[in-house]
Formats: sequence, structure tokens, C-alpha cells
Amino acid sequence: MDEQTRPQARISVHRGAEACKFLAVLMLPIAAALFLRLAPEGAKRFYPRCFLNVATGLYCPGCGTLRALTALGELDFRTAFLYNPFLFLIVGPLAAYMCAIFLKRAITGRWAPSILSSYKAALPTAIVVIVIFVIRNLFHV
Repeated sequence: MDEQTRPQARISVHRGAEACKFLAVLMLPIAAALFLRLAPEGAKRFYPRCFLNVATGLYCPGCGTLRALTALGELDFRTAFLYNPFLFLIVGPLAAYMCAIFLKRAITGRWAPSILSSYKAALPTAIVVIVIFVIRNLFHV
């Protein structure tokens, strides 16, 4: 069959279900921040150590994420940024972009074109991760 005579398969989307999925995904980081905020002080000793840091003494881009999330739970954005700038430089914009994609899906029933699966997003992300890794270990930030 050629392109014009082939029937188009169209998946119907229940928008209410898509909105529920979006809200569930949105609630996960909020629930994590609240859990970290309300956890007793003694519970923090059970936080896992970074394997790279234990093995080499170097800080990976993810080191300090739990402390940063705890600071975010207390709405202390400055301290959270100092604990882990990676959350704000990469994860924050990525989460906002993904929220926009899910909202478009919930409203229109169609996926927005995504740049996340292309090298156009992967290369700048990798460069930022490497720069953060080098800066954190050279200047001990």
C-alpha cells in the first residue's frame, strides 16, 4: 500500500487518565521533599553514600542531592543550590520541559515533539554534567 491509501491508526486517549498520570508524576517530588522535611534527624544517618565519593574521594554531579532535597523541603533554595547545583541547572529545566509535554498530551491528546531523544539535548546536557563535575572537584563546591 502506498502512503495515501494506508489507513491511519489512531489511538484514542482518555484525557482524564492522562491528567491523573501527570498529577501523580508531579506529586512524587513534592512527596519526597515533604518526607525529607519531616524525617527525624536520626533518620538522616541512613542516607546512602555516593559510591564514587567513597571509592575515589571525588564528588559526582549527584552528590548532595538528598541534602538539597531536604533544603528544598524547607524552602531554602540557596542552601539547596549550594548542596547540588545540578538539580537547578539540569533537573529543574528537564522537569519543566517534561511537565509541558505531559500537559500538552493531557490537553490535546497528542504528544509534543521531543528533543530529549536526540543528540541536540544529549550533548549540551553531557557538557553541563562534565563542567559541574570538574568545578565541584577543582574548587570543592
